[in-house]
Amino acid sequence: NMALFDDLDIAALVATEAEQAADSKQARAMAMQSKRDLRRAKSEAVLSEILPADLAEDTSYHVISHGDIDALSYLRHIVRRQPLDWAYISTWCMAADDVREIGTWLADGKIGRVSYFVGEIFPNQYIEAFQAVEEQVAKFGGRCVIARNHSKVMLAANETSGYFAAIESSANVNTNPRIEQTAIHRSEDLLRFYQDFFDDLVSYDRTNKPGRIRPA
Repeated sequence: NMALFDDLDIAALVATEAEQAADSKQARAMAMQSKRDLRRAKSEAVLSEILPADLAEDTSYHVISHGDIDALSYLRHIVRRQPLDWAYISTWCMAADDVREIGTWLADGKIGRVSYFVGEIFPNQYIEAFQAVEEQVAKFGGRCVIARNHSKVMLAANETSGYFAAIESSANVNTNPRIEQTAIHRSEDLLRFYQDFFDDLVSYDRTNKPGRIRPA
């Protein structure tokens, strides 16, 4: 596996990027109107105190934090109360412990499947976490897409009950004691907006097989 990570085909990677650009991967915009709920948080320990247990539909919750709250904290807040059919996680990088925690949600049936959209550094610099993602996607489904990605977005959906949430954050999925801002939107329109974009992404490997930078 290490040889595979080290032997990155830069030419193929750049060519794939060019194809993605030619594939109309242009910037997209969406205007939203919703109720706004503004909160401050010092740490993850108080997150459950400042956010309602049931996030109201058509409402956006904006949180500014100065502590140990990473992006996964907000998905965790939802999963504790709401079973999900699927979730998307877009992050530049993430920790192996976070991947393992998500794996317990999958094993417990709290989420049906999770798709990951990670930065190009992820397979080489976060090898343990990347391998855990490989195993998880192979077992439960979903995708692992490697791209020049720096966005921090998470989507959570229960198609049956009509529960949809989109989480936008400055934070990656790894604890980092810095000021971060996050917005949770109970909006199906916004969720579909992001879902359509991520569904169009093609991984550097040109397949949906997790764990491959390029075809073997």
